[in-house]
Amino acid sequence: MNRESGGCFMLRDKITTLNEFEGAALLKQGGIPVIESILIQDHSKAAAAGDRLEFPVVLKICSDAVPHKTEQGGVVLNIRNTAALEKAARDMEKRFSSVSHQLLVQKMAHPGNEIILGGRRDPVFGPVVLVGIGGIFTEIFRDTVIDLAPVDEKNAEAMLRRLKGASLLEGYRSQKPLDITVVAKAVSALSMLLSSRPDILEIDVNPFIVYPEGGVAVDALVRMDGRPAIVPRKRHDPLTMAPFFQPSSIAVIGASRSPGKGGNIILRNLLKAGFKGAIYPINPSVKEILGLPAFARVSDVPTPVDTAMIVIPKSAVPDALEDCASKGVSGIILSTGGYSDMGEAGAKEQNRIIDQARKAGIRIMGPNSIGTLNPSAGMSTSIVGLDPIKAGGVSIIGQSGVFSSGWARWIADTKPFGLAKVACIGNKGDINESDLLEYMTGDHQTNTIGMYLEGVVEGKRFFKAASEASKKKPVVVIKAGRSEAGAAAIASHTGSLAGSDAVFNAVCRRAGLIRVQNSEAFFDALAAFEKLPLPRGNRMGSLSITGMGCVAATDAAEEYGIVLPPLKQETLERLGEVMPSWAPVRNPIDTWSAIEQHGSKKASSHIARCLMDQQDVDALLITFVLMPESMFDISEAFAEIFKQHPHKPVFACYYGGTAREIAHIHDGFSALGVPCYPTPERAIAAFGRMVEYARFRGVIRG
Repeated sequence: MNRESGGCFMLRDKITTLNEFEGAALLKQGGIPVIESILIQDHSKAAAAGDRLEFPVVLKICSDAVPHKTEQGGVVLNIRNTAALEKAARDMEKRFSSVSHQLLVQKMAHPGNEIILGGRRDPVFGPVVLVGIGGIFTEIFRDTVIDLAPVDEKNAEAMLRRLKGASLLEGYRSQKPLDITVVAKAVSALSMLLSSRPDILEIDVNPFIVYPEGGVAVDALVRMDGRPAIVPRKRHDPLTMAPFFQPSSIAVIGASRSPGKGGNIILRNLLKAGFKGAIYPINPSVKEILGLPAFARVSDVPTPVDTAMIVIPKSAVPDALEDCASKGVSGIILSTGGYSDMGEAGAKEQNRIIDQARKAGIRIMGPNSIGTLNPSAGMSTSIVGLDPIKAGGVSIIGQSGVFSSGWARWIADTKPFGLAKVACIGNKGDINESDLLEYMTGDHQTNTIGMYLEGVVEGKRFFKAASEASKKKPVVVIKAGRSEAGAAAIASHTGSLAGSDAVFNAVCRRAGLIRVQNSEAFFDALAAFEKLPLPRGNRMGSLSITGMGCVAATDAAEEYGIVLPPLKQETLERLGEVMPSWAPVRNPIDTWSAIEQHGSKKASSHIARCLMDQQDVDALLITFVLMPESMFDISEAFAEIFKQHPHKPVFACYYGGTAREIAHIHDGFSALGVPCYPTPERAIAAFGRMVEYARFRGVIRG
């Protein structure tokens, strides 16, 4: 094909950047409207090209050696006749005579509103597409939206409406609305192009000029990769996770008599948790530990061993793995650190031991794993001392030992919810977050999943696993490394690839994951999901013993998109039974005047009943100020009310109070299946995340 008459481009066997003509040809093939252009070899062809395109035109240098055309004098705008075009072409040839080049004659685009379109191949999650407000606003406001590719036109339009400057597209003041449809089609087409062409690394269309009718791409930068694609690793059956949570026997390699050592703590935790299987301490120097017979090697154990917990120096790990292989061990929890968390040399050692385990058919959790928990089976291999933990429906996947076991101590003490499974994946040499997510999705004991991540491997698999999980149960995620400094800290911790935070947000939105930004919000959301029914709407009734609680609830509701519906006339009449006539009554309700006249129990329960009975109230928030006067039998006051509205979630919170008073309110509401929070803001934030998930599941429409 003649490059002057059509559009074609060359594929290379390495990473390269297409020239502007080649980039435009690629976009056109993908269905994206591009400005008409003609590529010429020298100035002698300029006049014919100008006449064909009709003036005015633009002249551009087209050369791999000139990546920044405008800054280097390689662009001449608004050329209005043949003579001016020929002169500009001769001048440009002289200016760039030292480099190989061609010239591009391009039709001058009419002024319009500039949009930026783009996409790239994320190293973790694959192709992603971007759209944003262009022109002078690009660098000032950084107003862009990212989503996973491909997106259809409907989702592309939704991306446009999420822009902060969306009003500019819809017609601002006296301006005509722009053709959002043509932009959405271009975004969708670009996303399809990225998805269908694994050799495309990056596309940058800046600008895409949009008009009240139509739009066109004016410039494009495209980077291609002709190198062979990486073959994804083999996926394992989720059932290979069973040895880490429900083994019939476990060996502790590195068991110790010293109370402060990990090998001793693990044995104590297993015994304290009531592990019903066989426990085998492995230590060549002793015959007995904590009343259990000890063995020099795993292969010396006379009966089968399902799982091994390894807490020995790194130098001894390969021999221990070999011994486990000879014994037929299925799963190994490797606590030993100093592998990929210590840089490139450690990563090579890690790869060697993982290869060794795979050849033997052994799954490894770690290295640098702090252990696993399954309270219902007495499985507690944490190297952190733990009291027995209440069994429940929340499973936690943690990349950090603090979240996996350290926080388990707090859960054991405060009992915000019970636990089904907990796993610390550490460096993820073998088992990663997708393995565990697939397993916990199918685990009948797990109702709610929490994930602490410092990075993701096998991004496409993770997205698929997350999408499947969210269809069945809520998945709450806290991911570290939102800032560059945070990402650097992660690398020094576990050697994980942090990835782009904006891309991860897009993954969460598409897959239905509930992302939170801190540990408080993480556990608040888990408690709400575990204890409460999904709401059928985002409307909340609120009562508070203090005006501060009312104001806090109002502000938080606006922040999280929660509606505080006005009180119906019928509700106002019923509230008049306890509220004095002089007291203002609105949602949220300040209950102090009613409590002064009728006492905390009667006033609070009556007002709660009135709010719950109002049809357009989907949830209830009860705020207390803890003091002796507010201590009453919570179950007696609220049990019947909550029972009559089983589909309406209830949140409780409190200000102040002694340890005894806090314990009282927590125990009282916990018995009713109601989570309790120290502030209204945290309670409403948890409700907001339930609303988000209910919308994803289709329980709430719109």
